[in-house]
Amino acid sequence: MRSRTLLIAGAVAILAAISLVTFVAPRLSRAFEDMRQAESNGPGDDVSEHGNDVMLGDPAESEQRDDEPSEPERTLPTAGAPVSVGLYIMDISHINFAEGTFAIDAYVWMNWDASRFLAPGAEASAEQAGLPRAPCDTIGFVGAFELNIVPIVKKPGYAQFRVIGTIRQEFNLARFPLDRHVLRLGIEDEEHPDHMVRYEADARNSGATDFRITGWTHDRPSVSTYTRTYETNFGDRSLPTGDESHFAGIAFEIPIRQVRLAYFVKLTFGLFISTVLALMSLVVAHYGVDRLGFPVGALFAVVASQWVVGEALPPRAPPTIADWLHVTSFGVILVVTLVNVRSLLVLENGDPERSKAIDRFWFRIIGPTWVALCVLICVMA
Repeated sequence: MRSRTLLIAGAVAILAAISLVTFVAPRLSRAFEDMRQAESNGPGDDVSEHGNDVMLGDPAESEQRDDEPSEPERTLPTAGAPVSVGLYIMDISHINFAEGTFAIDAYVWMNWDASRFLAPGAEASAEQAGLPRAPCDTIGFVGAFELNIVPIVKKPGYAQFRVIGTIRQEFNLARFPLDRHVLRLGIEDEEHPDHMVRYEADARNSGATDFRITGWTHDRPSVSTYTRTYETNFGDRSLPTGDESHFAGIAFEIPIRQVRLAYFVKLTFGLFISTVLALMSLVVAHYGVDRLGFPVGALFAVVASQWVVGEALPPRAPPTIADWLHVTSFGVILVVTLVNVRSLLVLENGDPERSKAIDRFWFRIIGPTWVALCVLICVMA
């Protein structure tokens, strides 16, 4: 009786530990990840957004958003010459979590008051001293990794580019493989502070084709303007040491999400089947069957499943839903193995009925507990 009590207490403690890990650890991990991202946007990389996002391709909605009052974090630059920036996305592909990149094919255009800037590619003459260079000559793409920018039109007041290549972006993978993301193409002026150049969104003419991303669905793109702050004067001795620099920027964002549950089932099917097979060892007789082979085989299968998941993620990615599901399965396999050992010892002592009772009792406890934990991990993570 005492040994049975110790077995029950030990198994309950293990199940409690699994529950604690699968509920507390993901939240702590997500909290640390949020702190890390907040620190990564520290001094020298502060971003102040201006107003609300505007959906592309809907003139009525664009007008409504323009009329809405906004309270930016700092005063919008009013002295800067306005530059209208538009984007039309042709295709997005090759979303790579392991490398943190995605490929884009798009057209970008800019409109500005030609009297307030130099002509594209021109150098300032004596009469034009003080005029900034054309915005198309100082355009920069945030996170550009391997980007081919092909000028199509460059004339006073207007420029158009074809942009094809790879953009680097950090993805929040805590909910992988039930994750959602926002692909972001940021455009900033690399030379002129925001008191000289101010970006505006050409939302009416911007948009996207009906492109498809394998394994993903996407919503309508949106656009917002922002100001990026750097706590440096970039060595300009005409400015005070430590003076801040502010540069205009505009961000085009495309929300994406996994295609229903197809990818989730594909990625976790082997994991769930392996764990079920481990549980099946508790419903077969000891005689003529190596019951310990069930959880041992399941252990190798879960390890292989975890390796497959790891191949799709960065080496140092934070724990994901898939990781916590694997941790839960490892815990279940451990408990099932301990129950099998205890049941086998009771059987060897000549008490087959008690051995069967142990199997039935723990099968009814472990199975529903594992299913409940998996559901809660997916819903609450």
